[in-house]
Amino acid sequence: MNIRGEGGKLRNLTGRFVLAAMLVSIGALDLAAQDTTGSSGTVRVGVDASKKVTMTLRDAMLMALENNRDIEVERLNVQMTEFDLRGANGFYDPTLIGSFFYDRRNTPVANPLAGGTNAGLLTDNITGSATISQRIQQQGGLLQASFSNDRATTQNLFNSLNPQFTSTLNVSFTQPLWKNRETDQGRRQIKIARKRLDLSDSQFRQRAIEIIAQVQRAYWDLVFARRDHEIKRESVDLAMTQLKHNERLVEAGSLAPADIISARVELERRNDEAEAAVDAIQRAENAVKALLLQPSNNEMWASELVPVEQPLITSTASLPLADAVRLAFQNRPELEQYRLRGDLNKIDEDFFRNQSKPQIDFVVSYGSIGLAGNPRTEGNFFSESSALLTERVNLLSGLAGLPPLPGGGLDTSLPDFLIGGAGQSLANFLKNDFRIWRVGLNFNLPVRNRTALAQLGHALAEGRQIDVQRQRLEQSVEVEVRNALQAVETAKRRVEAAKNSRINAELQYQSEERKFDAGQSTNFFVLDRQNALSSARGRELRALTDYTKAVAELQRAMSTILTSNNVEVKPD
Repeated sequence: MNIRGEGGKLRNLTGRFVLAAMLVSIGALDLAAQDTTGSSGTVRVGVDASKKVTMTLRDAMLMALENNRDIEVERLNVQMTEFDLRGANGFYDPTLIGSFFYDRRNTPVANPLAGGTNAGLLTDNITGSATISQRIQQQGGLLQASFSNDRATTQNLFNSLNPQFTSTLNVSFTQPLWKNRETDQGRRQIKIARKRLDLSDSQFRQRAIEIIAQVQRAYWDLVFARRDHEIKRESVDLAMTQLKHNERLVEAGSLAPADIISARVELERRNDEAEAAVDAIQRAENAVKALLLQPSNNEMWASELVPVEQPLITSTASLPLADAVRLAFQNRPELEQYRLRGDLNKIDEDFFRNQSKPQIDFVVSYGSIGLAGNPRTEGNFFSESSALLTERVNLLSGLAGLPPLPGGGLDTSLPDFLIGGAGQSLANFLKNDFRIWRVGLNFNLPVRNRTALAQLGHALAEGRQIDVQRQRLEQSVEVEVRNALQAVETAKRRVEAAKNSRINAELQYQSEERKFDAGQSTNFFVLDRQNALSSARGRELRALTDYTKAVAELQRAMSTILTSNNVEVKPD
């Protein structure tokens, strides 16, 4: 009996020594756990916890539309397309071409009638000219007017005016009657540029919808990550409370020391999960910042984003399938882009069909010429020989008693209105006494024209391809809408189930805690109920977040995400 008693006493002393050692160890681990817990909310790479920025979902959307680089790229695409349209309209800008030059030529001549001296002909010309052209967009006509003014001096003795001034105006109009009348390259490019501008607007809107959808998903992921971290920290607090409760029971001798170890293991496991949740917050926050901020906004990158909205069940997501599909077909930018692609193809079809026709152009022109100059004083071969011949004939006629020749020989005198300088030439031009008319048709009749016919065939085949692709996209859109509606309905039922699970888990934990305090349960079951409660809270949070994201996905699928959030986008 004594030996057993001593042995029993020894065993009791050993148990107390082990318990004391365990308590010291647990106390040391507690300090470490407190340090870890304290650091979990503050140790964030590149984030100053003292700088907090609260943000609503709408604030995030507007900031993304303002700063997102992908949105900026699409906005610049629209601006470039606007410049393309402006450039295409330049096809019908009037053009003015002018020239002014001095030309001096010394040309060898072998014909004495060419009028040169010493086997050479020297000419000096000063010429100024201007031509203005204007294309007519309605019917494809071309209006041209050209004016030239020339001063010419020459050694040609047969020119009665030296220097000679010539003023010329010519106005012409060319009207296509078949090919290039209904459409031509200029009108085609303008129509294409307009449709491409509409296409760029649609692509900008599509990109804005995609970015807003990404912002919504990232925002709710951040909300989930932060709330999930709170749930895990609450679970850590529950484990800490249970550990301290176990310590008191061990000290009172009503609980085995091993229950402290199990509580300690569970506490550290939950601390590990809480630390992992901090990493999830960091990644979710960086995803939001990447969508909202410019790379140079260092202050916002270093701040902690605090979303103020929480996921909730809404009744606006309920919509009949037929109405949802109809809205998607009306609003989806991708379908609008296929319609615009079809319009672009129709422009090409009309153009290439027109190019396969023969070209017949009606042409009419009118011109007026003015001339003036100074009379040449030198004589030429004909005038000198005529004067000499007339003189000899008159001499012989006098000897024979005959009268002299009438007229005095060859008359080389010029009308008075041709005598003068450049001003007289312009005055004669304005009198419009010397006119040129021209009217007729130009023909260009290709024998086979395989190039235009091949281009037309390509455009027709492309049109059929676009139609098939549009049908395939419509099918894909309907599938997206169906899946999105199903996801909303499923998520709604999941929320209800998760909510009930969380309520029952709370009741179960409270019941287990009361049983443990009454000695009718064990530490294992209490910790298990805590884990079940934490898991139920996480599932409810995940179900709510998934529901909210499912609603956003449905809005994206129907392309109502902008109007649903009262957001208006403009490329300029």
